[in-house]
Amino acid sequence: MTWQDDLIRRYPNLFVRSFRGVPFAPGYPRCYDGWQNVVARLAERVAAVSGDGTVYFTHMVAEHGALRVHWTSRSELPQRSALKVEEAVALAEARSLSTCAECGAEGRLFASAFRIFPACKGHQQGTAVPVISGFHDVFLRRGIVRRRSTLERVRYDWALDAFVHAPAENIAKEKRHG
Repeated sequence: MTWQDDLIRRYPNLFVRSFRGVPFAPGYPRCYDGWQNVVARLAERVAAVSGDGTVYFTHMVAEHGALRVHWTSRSELPQRSALKVEEAVALAEARSLSTCAECGAEGRLFASAFRIFPACKGHQQGTAVPVISGFHDVFLRRGIVRRRSTLERVRYDWALDAFVHAPAENIAKEKRHG
């Protein structure tokens, strides 16, 4: 049994669907073993938002060095719940970019043999992908302020497994001085 099979057994509402009475898992995690904890944390966060089985994954793959996740809902979710699911997916996708595909340690992107993958110092091979501060490490996060949808610039903090505020003026300064 793989870690993916174990995860699906723990969270069947997030993964298992049925077509003409035959169960299948369209969101089966097709990604690196080093991302096991990234995917498990994603499932835990989404399950906390959708305890009733409303939300499920439709696609989860490693693509261009990052985890790509698609999800849907059986019924319309309240806006706050949908944003929490989107936040959980965004955190997992951001973490995957800096988590070694082999062992799960903190790493960075490398290019080798026509593929891009994240690796730690122990598993690095090929050429390190150049990082442009203020570009590669900044994400846009949707939120709600006074009942209105907003966008905020954030950075992913690996140690906290969270997004932290990234003021636009700091990003501009780092681009000029970086």
